[in-house]
Amino acid sequence: MNTRKKILFVAMQNSPHACRWINSIANHGWDLHLFPINHFPPLQMLKSVTVHPPLMQLEIGRIFNLLSNLDKVSEWKVKNGLQYEPIYPIPVLPKIAGALNRISVRIGESQTAIPLLHGPKILANLIRKLKPDLIHSMEFQHCGYNVLSAKQYCQEHFPLWLATNWGSDIYYYRQFDDHRLQITELLRNIDYYSCECARDVDLAKELGMNSKVMPVMPNTGGFDLSEIQPLREITPPSKRKLIMVKGYQHFSGRVLTALDALERCSDLVKNFHVVIFSPSPEAISRAEEIMSYTDIKNITILPYAPHDQMLRMFARSRVYLGVSLSDAISTSALEAMAMGAFPIQTNTSCCDEWFEDKVGGYLIPPDNVAFIADRLRTALSDDELVNKAAEINWLTVKSRLDQQDFAKRVYSFYHEIFHDIEK
Repeated sequence: MNTRKKILFVAMQNSPHACRWINSIANHGWDLHLFPINHFPPLQMLKSVTVHPPLMQLEIGRIFNLLSNLDKVSEWKVKNGLQYEPIYPIPVLPKIAGALNRISVRIGESQTAIPLLHGPKILANLIRKLKPDLIHSMEFQHCGYNVLSAKQYCQEHFPLWLATNWGSDIYYYRQFDDHRLQITELLRNIDYYSCECARDVDLAKELGMNSKVMPVMPNTGGFDLSEIQPLREITPPSKRKLIMVKGYQHFSGRVLTALDALERCSDLVKNFHVVIFSPSPEAISRAEEIMSYTDIKNITILPYAPHDQMLRMFARSRVYLGVSLSDAISTSALEAMAMGAFPIQTNTSCCDEWFEDKVGGYLIPPDNVAFIADRLRTALSDDELVNKAAEINWLTVKSRLDQQDFAKRVYSFYHEIFHDIEK
């Protein structure tokens, strides 16, 4: 009889953060499964985990019944809030899957939706068949809400549930009434809670969470110190000529504010190479304006780069600048710290749990361009500041982000839960 403990992850299968976390326990003998939340393929870096194509959880007869009753589906749309596009009964599974992926279903009180094939009914069906010992949802608004809805369909004999809060899941979304209701309901239904900020433990408790809190640790895994140490030591921070800027402009990201601050420091920034990574379209347009009308001429737009390439770029950077209305630790800030770049990160994150303001980095407001520019100017001109910060931050990285130690802590994470099960 197979007695291996079975873990079902409900996670963003195309997220390197989720994949690195799962990989950290890939060789500990547990039976790992993954339910993806959309139709994109999982990253190839995933190992030792069974990914469940949701289509296989649907009875084929039900698919054809859905396709042959389009009027009924239209009524379903009106009653249950489905987003529907016309589809046709072509008996080819990939085409059926593609058609059904265009039907989305809302998951709970908020407007958050998810493709039908990856929604709560399909997830509930998998849970009943798989019978996992533990469900681990990694993120709230899509993964956690999905599990919460699936639990309503499963009713009895629902497995233990560990919910991990990523980034802005509570800090940002709690301000919206519909999300606050859904977050509160989620927190009341889970058995275990994890996050990467002590701040978010307090916020969860304020919203009624009374489940067991797991050790606070980053959601993205640690670093291979033996590989990154030689890279970070090639050039001291004070001699580096690169500025890394996070390029998000969306519900939380404020790269335009960051670029306004850069422009105010053009007399210094013109001597550096600026890299805007993960850029929103607004960032690209603003960068073009800056190069056209200021002395800053050397800006590179970096839509995507593998993790190892990003680390190499941080190892050549003097400063990292990230501006957002909401965040958790900020993976980019941790990468900057690991590679010796001076982190300038908004105080809406919990980076104050990782470095001291004005010592290991700068904590800045998200909406004060003059303040950000002043801090940036100092970081670009004070050699002693950035060199000393790199030394201090390296000690933090060694004590809290060693990949080998991190893997042991993640193992203990689940071992503790399974020990509870066996009591």
